[in-house]
This record gives sequence, C-alpha cells and structure tokens, in this order.
Amino acid sequence: MEIQQLYYYMELCRHENFTEAGYACNMTQGALSKQIKKLETELGVTLIRRNTRKFELSAEGEEFLKYARKMTDLYEEMLSQIQKKREIRIGSMPVLAPYHFARIMADFHEKHPDIQLIVDEKKGRDILEDADSYDFMILRESIIKEKEKFRFHPLYEDRLCAVVYEDHPLAERKEIQLKELEGEIFVFPLKGSGSYEFFYDSCHKAGFVPDIQYEFPQANTIMSFVKEHVGITVTFTKVFEEVSLSCQGIRMIPLTDDFRSPISLIYPRKQPLDPAEKMFLKYIRSL
Repeated sequence: MEIQQLYYYMELCRHENFTEAGYACNMTQGALSKQIKKLETELGVTLIRRNTRKFELSAEGEEFLKYARKMTDLYEEMLSQIQKKREIRIGSMPVLAPYHFARIMADFHEKHPDIQLIVDEKKGRDILEDADSYDFMILRESIIKEKEKFRFHPLYEDRLCAVVYEDHPLAERKEIQLKELEGEIFVFPLKGSGSYEFFYDSCHKAGFVPDIQYEFPQANTIMSFVKEHVGITVTFTKVFEEVSLSCQGIRMIPLTDDFRSPISLIYPRKQPLDPAEKMFLKYIRSL
C-alpha cells in the first residue's frame, strides 16, 4: 500500500465521483479506478459498492476512510517535522478585510504556530504575473484565463451592487437593473485588479459600456468620490458593508441582475504540495 493511494481514496470520497476525483488527482477515471481496485485487492474487502446508481461506501470503506485520514495526518506531521518547512507564501488581491480572512489566518496560526503565513497583497494581474513565487493565490476566478493549469477551492461568493450618493435620483430605489446606470460617470478600481474586469464585463453583459473616468486602488477612496457626487460605482455587497462603516453619505442599491464573483484559493495543478501546504489546504477545506 502506498501513501498516495490513501490520498486518491480520500479525494474520491470527497467528490463521490470517479471522473471529478480523477480530474482533481490529475489522472484519468480509469487510472483512479485501478488504484482503488489495488487497495481493495490488498485489503481483501470491497470499499465501494458498484451495483448502485449513486456513490456508496461499504461498511469497510467507511472504516478504511477513518484510518486513511489518520494515517495521512500522521504522515504529514512526520514530514513537517523532518523537512522543517515553516513558511507558506500567499499572493492575494486586496479582498481580505471585507471577508475577514485575517480571522482565518489567526486561527490557523493558533493551531499551527510553527507555520508562518506570509501574505503579499497586490493587484490580481500582478499576482498572476508572479504566480511562481507563491504557494497559493487568493483571487477572483474571473481573472484566471488558463483555468486548466490550476486547482480552485472556493472561499467566498459575493453579489454585485450599485453605490450612489445619497441624493442621487436612484438612491431611494429598493433595487435596480444594472442597465439603468448607463450614461452615468463611474469610479472604478484600478484596471488589472480583477474587480475592474468583473465590473466592466458585468456592465457589458447588461448591454452598455461604462463611462469610467476615475480609477483608484482603495475602496475607501472610490466611495469618498461617490460621496462627493463625482460619479457612482458598482462593488460587492461585503465590500460595501465594510467601507460604509467609515463613509457616510452613500447608498447601496441591490441589483436585480445576478452577477456573482467567486473568490478562490488557487494553486498549480501539476505542482505537488509539501506537508505544510497540505496542512493549510486541509484546514481551509474544513471551514
């Protein structure tokens, strides 16, 4: 029995589908099936019932999953002690504060005080250009063009909303269509941030090209310009909730359009994770 087979088995149990698990393991469905068959032959038991329409573990399969988790945990602990890697580099677009990622980092550090998380916050485009220097990236999935090169673990999903100054003609509306903002002057995040591209594409899908006259890196600056009647903006509801606490004189209007932008923990598909990275990914998946 090889330790990698245990990871294959756990991935299969997580996805409950040979095709999806094979994709996650960077192997074909047939190759994954052979690895599971080898396990069953060596153990002399059936782990997965194959005569049902849905994915179903046998009683032995359920028990073996518990041991697989314990053995891989012990294996990772052993490697972390021997290899002594204590640093994980994370490249992140500026999205952490509204989504309270600092709380996640603090909790991970409390559980694993010997592993240091180093977060480098930059525009999404700059993170991608320097992707090889990071163990993980936190980005909006919409900015990734070559998705086949990466694995994604969704962290957050947020809806787009409009933000106007408090005496704007639309300020008292309960909700609007994005199309109704056509002809307005817009204040946007910087191009290449990931948010800029998503906002622009959303306007394009709504049927118009936004008149972007100002771009700023910080949401607080954008909202201050909206407050002063320089223009309006679109943003994510969580971002607005965070910024509005310190910026009065603006109104958020929900959009009837369902524009969503997942933020994911992203890492290279073909690059194996070391023990510290596996520990961090396992922690993130447990949330």
